[in-house]
Amino acid sequence: MSTVDCIVMGAGVIGGFTAWNLARTGARVALVDPRGAAGAPSASWASAGGLRAQGRNAHEQPLSRIAADLWPGLQDALSADLELSQGGHLHLAETEAEVPAIENRLAADAAGGIATERVDAAQIRDIAPEVTGSALLGAFSPGDGQAHPGRTAQALARACAELGVACHFGAPASLLMEHGKVTGALAGGHALRAPQTVLATGAWTAELVAPLGLALPMRARGLQMLLSDLALPDILAPTVTAVGRNLSLKQLRSGAFMIGGRWFARPTGRGLQTLPLDAHAAAQWAGAAAILPRLSRHKLVHQWAGTEAQSIDGLPFIGRAADGLYLACGFSNHGFQISPAVGALVAEDILTGTAALLAPFTPERAARIAPDEIAAFRDAPILATA
Repeated sequence: MSTVDCIVMGAGVIGGFTAWNLARTGARVALVDPRGAAGAPSASWASAGGLRAQGRNAHEQPLSRIAADLWPGLQDALSADLELSQGGHLHLAETEAEVPAIENRLAADAAGGIATERVDAAQIRDIAPEVTGSALLGAFSPGDGQAHPGRTAQALARACAELGVACHFGAPASLLMEHGKVTGALAGGHALRAPQTVLATGAWTAELVAPLGLALPMRARGLQMLLSDLALPDILAPTVTAVGRNLSLKQLRSGAFMIGGRWFARPTGRGLQTLPLDAHAAAQWAGAAAILPRLSRHKLVHQWAGTEAQSIDGLPFIGRAADGLYLACGFSNHGFQISPAVGALVAEDILTGTAALLAPFTPERAARIAPDEIAAFRDAPILATA
C-alpha cells in the first residue's frame, strides 16, 4: 500500500494537467489510468485538438481566457512538440438566415472578453482563400488554433513522472471505499491511499462512481473523425466551422485535412468502444467538401471514433461529489482548449479551496434537474449527430 496526498484517475489532458499542477507544488501524487496517457477510446485520444475560445458558454469564458494565455508556453514548459499552431478559428454563415447566429456569437464573445472579429466575405477570402465563395459572414478569433491532444497527454505524463508522480498505467483500476468515503484507488492490485481522489475519467466515470450510488446526468457518446490523404501544406490556416453544418475542419502540420463535427459513431457493446459509421463519414466528407471544394480532389484514408462524456447541460462537472472524491468530467466534446486552466484551478481548489471560477460547474447542480429530464437525456437514441 502507498499513501499520497492526491490520486488522479484518468491520464488524458484534464487529469494530466491536474496531476502536473499538483506535483509542481510539491504534493505527492499518483496518476492512474488502465489505458495509459490518452489511450483509446478516451476523449484525449480521439479529440480533434481544436483550441477554441470562440463561441463558449459564458461560464467557460474565464477558463478559456486563462488557457489561451497558457497554451503558447506549454511546449517549453513540457519540453515537447505539441504541434501547436495559432491559425485562428473561423465560424461561417452561408445564408442570410444564418447571419444572426454569427452576430449573436460576436456579441456573446465580446461580453465575455473573447477576442472575436466580424469578417465579411472579402475578409474571409483573405483569411482562408480556398473556402467556399458561398460564405457571407464569419466570426474569426485569431488567437485560437490547434494542438495534438495525444502528444499533449503523453508529454504531461512524462513531465509528471519527472516531478516524482507515481504513474500506474496499463492495469485495471477502481475506487477504494470505506463506510461510504472514498479512501483511494486500487491500481493493478496495488492499493493507493489519499485524502482526495480526482476522477478525470470522462465516459469511464459512471462505472467508477456507481458503487457510491452516484448517477450523474451524463451519457457516453462515440464521435467519429476523418483524415484525408496529404495535401500541400498551408492551404488552410484556421479551423473552420459553420452555423448550418456539423463540421470542424482543419489542416494538420502533415498537410492532411482532419474532419470532425459531432457525428455519432456506433456502439459496439464492448465497454466504451465505438466504430465509425460509413454513412456518417460520407455526410461528414460531403459537408467538409462543400466548405473547402479542394477536398474533392483528395481521399479519405483513415477514420476512427473515441468516446466522450456529455453532460446534460453541456458543462463539465468539476468539484467535490462525495467525501474524498473530486470530479473533473463531462466536458462534452470541448474540454481540450480549457484543459490547462482546468488542471491549474482543480489543483488550486484541492490544495486551498479557493478556485471560485469553478463554482458554476459544481456537481451539486445535478440535484436541481428533474429525474425524468435526466432519463430522457441518457436514453436519447443515437442519431446521426450530437
